Amino acid sequence: MARSLLSLARGALRRTLRRGRAPATRDLRRPWLIKQGPATVEDIFYCFRLLLGRPPNREEWGGHAAQAGEELDTVVRSYLGSLEFARRAEALAAHQLGDRVTLVRSSGFSIYVPEDDVAVGQHVKRDAYEPNVTAVFRDRLRPGMHVLDVGANIGYYTMLSAALVGPSGSVTAIEPNPSCIKLLEASRRANGFAHVTVLQVAAGRDRGLLVLHGSHSNAMTSAPPDDAGALIRSRTVPSFRIDDLVPADRKIDFVKIDVEGAEHNALSGAVGLIRRCHPTIVSEFSPYTMPGISGVDGRQYLRFLLELGYSMWVIGDGGALRSCGTDPEKVMAAFDESGVDHIDILLD
Repeated sequence: MARSLLSLARGALRRTLRRGRAPATRDLRRPWLIKQGPATVEDIFYCFRLLLGRPPNREEWGGHAAQAGEELDTVVRSYLGSLEFARRAEALAAHQLGDRVTLVRSSGFSIYVPEDDVAVGQHVKRDAYEPNVTAVFRDRLRPGMHVLDVGANIGYYTMLSAALVGPSGSVTAIEPNPSCIKLLEASRRANGFAHVTVLQVAAGRDRGLLVLHGSHSNAMTSAPPDDAGALIRSRTVPSFRIDDLVPADRKIDFVKIDVEGAEHNALSGAVGLIRRCHPTIVSEFSPYTMPGISGVDGRQYLRFLLELGYSMWVIGDGGALRSCGTDPEKVMAAFDESGVDHIDILLD
């Protein structure tokens, strides 16, 4: 089937090339070098695969492939506006995180894991979720410490922290995604962790509203849209400053933050706590995501942390720490060397 579709695609491409419309096919071995341009037959095939959830059939492919050479946005809109896409979107929306969950035993605690969550759940099930960062938690946390988990997701680091600090310590979990928060609370109860507080809010610069995007565990927030129609269709969540959520007399020893590019926003609302407690901070660092979410680039985020009196380390294999001192360029170089979309840093 795949071979016949490829033959059809090549035939359609030859026909459209004869009409002088279609661009050359793309070499996907280095996709970051591809420039945006008119739709190709590959784009049209992936509209089927990603938007409609199926391969094209033989009878329809010739007509669809003939769109090669049209403006990409025009082609994509034609699929987004189709009845087939509308039905698939409804089916996907109905399949929320938490439809099928399993209570699994990790090292020292239990946690509810969604069966179909490949980003977090599947790794937690294998007891292999972010082993480098997990090693830092196990090395740094002690009984009686107080932890703030910002962007708690389904609660892996919340449960790990609660097991390590024990009932003489405390953990406050902040997470806006209702699908995640239900699993997190269920895990808290399964472990009997009375020293864990679960807050279903987003951490932001100010009090107000943010919009939640995504239905699975790695959802992200953004500012509400200006358009009234788009706002009405969005999923809003309350946003609070961490300084308003954590009592001024509460000492925080350790902060983990992973909020999909909104780290600068969240910690901007925690400056009072940071200056008062100077907690150790473990932060995901994704510099190319930050401008669209926080409005700052990676270097600005690092300088913001340095101004609060921190030194920086990059977390490596097995939790090994690579010192970057107070030089943002060393962190940026480590990110560039990593070849992945984010690294994790420790600030102390």
